[in-house]
Parts: sequence; structure tokens; C-alpha cells
Amino acid sequence: MYDYQEDIHELVRQLRKHQKIAVISHVRPDGDAIGSQVGICLWLEAEGIDYMAHNDDALPEDISWIRNGVNIRPYTQEELETCDALLFVDGNSPKRFGNLSGYFENCSKPCYIIDHHPEPADGYTYMVSVPEAASTAELIYWLYDETAPERITKEVATALYTGIMTDTGSFRFASVGSHIHRIIADLIDRGELQIAPIHQKVYDNLQLKQLRLISRVLSQIEVYEKYKMSSMVVTLDDLEKTGCEYNDTEGLISFPLSLNDVDVAIIFIEREGKIKMSLRSKTDFDVNLLARLFNGGGHQKAAGAWYDGSIEEAVKNVMETAISMAAKASA
Repeated sequence: MYDYQEDIHELVRQLRKHQKIAVISHVRPDGDAIGSQVGICLWLEAEGIDYMAHNDDALPEDISWIRNGVNIRPYTQEELETCDALLFVDGNSPKRFGNLSGYFENCSKPCYIIDHHPEPADGYTYMVSVPEAASTAELIYWLYDETAPERITKEVATALYTGIMTDTGSFRFASVGSHIHRIIADLIDRGELQIAPIHQKVYDNLQLKQLRLISRVLSQIEVYEKYKMSSMVVTLDDLEKTGCEYNDTEGLISFPLSLNDVDVAIIFIEREGKIKMSLRSKTDFDVNLLARLFNGGGHQKAAGAWYDGSIEEAVKNVMETAISMAAKASA
């Protein structure tokens, strides 16, 4: 268990200096990004600190409901300039936060970060960066626990529970220790949460078009048996033929990764001249290192990357690189 108290208390001390803070979550937001953002915004509100909650992208339907009155939307640079500090959640570099990344990188205002991704960028006024944490929402929980646990309302508990749940694969990843279950128990008790409805809203909301997409792309799974790797491809044609959009591909990576003879899975999604990749590992194979070779990054067991070129080239080059890395590791 990492020692978080000193970092949390210093962050709190510095945040309390400000009257209005822009809270910024990463593009293509997931449950942890939005759960953390909602959690910290509600904490700021309870502290009497005004905030703006910024994200460049629309929130996916499966997590948009956890906003609970927090108005998360894109703000202009001029609007953000009315804040006297910036706080970034669930991302370790300005480039993860969208179209205003240049402004974020060169902003003269105090900038803070609370995150669990490895190797954060330099230049922040203060950061709480804990790669050992299972999620950023876990760190927001510690902020409440260290300052005002009685402020964990149903809205706060719901946001943090959803963030932790989604970033731990429903509590099945190696990052989940007994302390996570103690946090979850506390959130359930303080927020008087009903767990089943939360799971249903996040995981049981597929539309027929998404099932058709799943059926279509399952036939495109490739398995590299010798190296226990698998790839899956989603083309623009797949999306068009099924009436789906990019957001409908969320969670598809779980299918190749669920194969009993696969330890590493990569999904390649065609996006108008670029290929978006999601990489997952069930072993000590570090997909973060692989992702960094292709304009990406993340965690050891979960990462994302981009490839400039055709989807055929992406699959060929990335899988060859992954296999080469696996071969060297086993030599």
C-alpha cells in the first residue's frame, strides 16, 4: 500500500488557495475520468470553490448519467482564462486533454494533476501521481477520506464507485487489493448505494446495432498461438454497415482477451486516416511500452495508441513489433 496522505494534504492545501478552478478530464472519457471529475468538482463545491468542468468530447451514454448536476462540456480558452488554476484528472500529459493541449502545456496559471498513469509530464505546480493506484477515482476517495468523509453523498459515492469499477474491470484486475474492497464498502455504506442499477446502466445497455457489430468483428479475430496474442479489427465499413459509431466499440477488446490461450490482445479501429488501438495484457507483458512505440501510452496492462496509415499496415507492423518484444522477453 502506497503512502498517499502527505501528497493529498499538500494538494488540498494548494487547491484551497483558489477561488475558481478548471477541472479537466481526458478526451474520449471513460468511467474513471468522469467519475473522478465529478467527485473532485463536488468536493470543490463543498469547499466553496467555483469550478468549470471541461472535456472536449461528448460523454458516452453508459457514464453520462453520473454527472449529477456537474456540467461537463467543452469550454473555450477565453472561458478557462477566467479560472485562477487548472486541475487535470486521469491523464498524465497535456496531449491527453484535447484541442487546447498547447494552451494547457504553456499555461502560466497554477496547474495541478491527480492521476494514476505512469511517467507523468513535467511542469505541474503540484501533482498527486500514484501509478500503483487502481484508478484515479481511488485517489479522489482518499482526498475525501483525509479531509471530510462525511461529504461522501450518494452522488459522490456513485461517481467514485463507477470510476473504480470501470477501471478495474469490475474489480478483477491485479491492481485490486483488499483496500479497494474496503473503499467500495465505505462508498456503499456512506452513499447507501444500490449496486445492481449501477452495473446495469454501465454494462447492460447495448443496442441491437452494437450486437450486430460484435457479431461482425468476432469473425475477424486472429490468434497468434505461439505468443498467446490476439488481434481484432474494426473498419469504417463495419461501423457503416451496422449503423455504429466509434463510441460503440467500447468494450470490444474484452472478447479476444477472454480467450483462454490469449494473454495479450490488441484491437485496431479505423478512424478516417488513423488507426486507434487499444492494448490489454493479462500477464507481465508491458503493453504500455508497446503503445509508446506507436504514439501512445498508458499502463502496463492497459494502454492506447495511434497508427498513421492503413489498418492493414497497422496490424502487420504492430503485431510484428509485439511478437518481437515477446520473443526477446522469452529468450
